[in-house]
Amino acid sequence: MTLNENAADIAVERGAGVAVWRQIEQILSAEIAASSFGDEGRLPSEAELAKRFDVNRHTVRRAMLRLAATGLVSVEQGRGTFVQPGAIDYQIGRRTRFTENLRRTNHVSGGVVLSAVRVKADPVASKALGLRAGTLTYQIESRHDSDGIPMTYVRNWYPAARFTGLPEVLEATGGISAALARFGVKDYTRKWSRIGSVLPTPDIARRLQVNSQQPVMWVENVDVDEAGVPIKYGITHFAADRVQLLVEHD
Repeated sequence: MTLNENAADIAVERGAGVAVWRQIEQILSAEIAASSFGDEGRLPSEAELAKRFDVNRHTVRRAMLRLAATGLVSVEQGRGTFVQPGAIDYQIGRRTRFTENLRRTNHVSGGVVLSAVRVKADPVASKALGLRAGTLTYQIESRHDSDGIPMTYVRNWYPAARFTGLPEVLEATGGISAALARFGVKDYTRKWSRIGSVLPTPDIARRLQVNSQQPVMWVENVDVDEAGVPIKYGITHFAADRVQLLVEHD
């Protein structure tokens, strides 16, 4: 870590009419803008910052959470807090593909299937897929990375009757588009997307390697085949400080 020469001279002012945590946030924001944290972009630990500003760690944590919420830093569990290099534009349109999105912005994509099980569709998934309640579906859970950093945590549901043995085919083909092609779905498009934000559950925070008090974005969606028949209902959670959603009206 490399701080500029005057960083240590900057102190908070108590009784100045601005909350101490807010002053810390402003000081660190200015230092981030001045590229004061070196090539790695790693900020000091909460303990180090608490000592620097002569405050308790709770005050520092509040400032850090605010920096994370505004997208200036990302909190990586087990590693520390790092300056966020800039959010990736992630396009949401009729043909939303994770790999293509990252390739378009010169980022390396990666992904892993976390689980694939056959379950009865709940009322929400059943309605989205146009199925009777309780119809069997494949629930496929996965995580996708950008340049080795987790970006999305995904849960998708596919009609089991139409895609018999989908988990095995997915494992053999290595990608959902190739797997669906084995079942005659040569192309598919997004029917609708619903976007929101929420505090992550402990499991989602762990999957995305974010702070559990840091909101994540979610996108609920349905994909259809060329005949307009629903083939997938899904919910994708995004690490909000690593991506900005670009909605295309195509």
